[in-house]
Amino acid sequence: MLSLLEFSSYVPDIRNEKNLLYSVDEIVFISLVSVLCGAETWSEIHLFGTSHEDYFKKRLPTLIGIPSDDTFNRFFSLLNIDWFEEAFRLWISDICRRVPGVVAIDGKAVCRNPDSAGHGMKDRLYMVSAWAVRNGLCLGQRKVDGKSNEITAIPEIIKALDLEQCIVTIDAAGCQKAIAETIINAGGDYILCVKDNQKKLKGKILSLLSEEDRIYLPYKQSYFQENEGHGRKEYRKCVCDAVCYPEHFYPGWKGIKTIAKITSVRQVGNAEPTTETRCYISSLPQDPKLLLESIRSHWQVENKLHWQLDVSFREDYTRKTDNGAVNFSLMCKMALTLLKQSKKKVGIAAKRKLCGWNEQYRDEVLEIIRIPLAEEKTIGG
Repeated sequence: MLSLLEFSSYVPDIRNEKNLLYSVDEIVFISLVSVLCGAETWSEIHLFGTSHEDYFKKRLPTLIGIPSDDTFNRFFSLLNIDWFEEAFRLWISDICRRVPGVVAIDGKAVCRNPDSAGHGMKDRLYMVSAWAVRNGLCLGQRKVDGKSNEITAIPEIIKALDLEQCIVTIDAAGCQKAIAETIINAGGDYILCVKDNQKKLKGKILSLLSEEDRIYLPYKQSYFQENEGHGRKEYRKCVCDAVCYPEHFYPGWKGIKTIAKITSVRQVGNAEPTTETRCYISSLPQDPKLLLESIRSHWQVENKLHWQLDVSFREDYTRKTDNGAVNFSLMCKMALTLLKQSKKKVGIAAKRKLCGWNEQYRDEVLEIIRIPLAEEKTIGG
């Protein structure tokens, strides 16, 4: 398996060859280990490195010292984000050769992104990430200039990934004909949330799957789930129907086979229940259980990736900019991947601290065991 040290050697050197004191693998490896152990800024990477210089010299025989925080900052600010992500994808593919099942794609504001003078705020930096649900892995990321531009970044990340036998779930921002076509061309299936950005499509689904029109849809199927815990009760029902003559009734939506409506009723304590209805289109055959479970699993990208990056890695509070912010975010995702494979029964934030405190545990996390292949997806049960 590709170790973190070997990964560091895959990162290209973009610097002028004159007066180089530190190799690329030294800079990248020290940075990655420091982030794993709790470093959140370039200066903290330098401080962790100087505090554990002997540790790094044992693993980097040519290391003459720890680079300054300015050196780390300059290197990752110059490093091409596409090159760094390509190395990341090689590392992920070596950990897990295949990732069948649900791949959730979603966007997130990475940081506050101050302007170049350090005053006020520019448009926030947004990233679109792909999350393999069953394996608990971030498969890749793409930078976007703003929330409205997610629809341009999503096809790029889809094309960069191997989505054969995967079910791709995307929120309303990705409900676009071009994105549906890109997923089908990549060999995957899709479940796309339909909201007011596709008003006519949403209205058609609500009309066709309403209780009043039940008589006109004798073949539609439904499936429901009930959950209770922590003072909360939730009921979810998925109603779906196979699409007939898609080229006539849903022109341009490549691969569409099913329309679906999910109604969720939630009650917290003794409060009044709240009801939410969401609409979807899918290239999967009519299977309400598979649709409901796949859609529910989509929110793991929020709970297990975005939430962890905000809470355990404090990503939302960073003031890094441009390439430096994007590349630092990728290092956080690598650290999160390693920590999630640790069997230690504590939270991610505690695991980061323990990596910093305990050299033996740190080495156990770095020597991650290959993740087993996820189960094949099944359609229709």
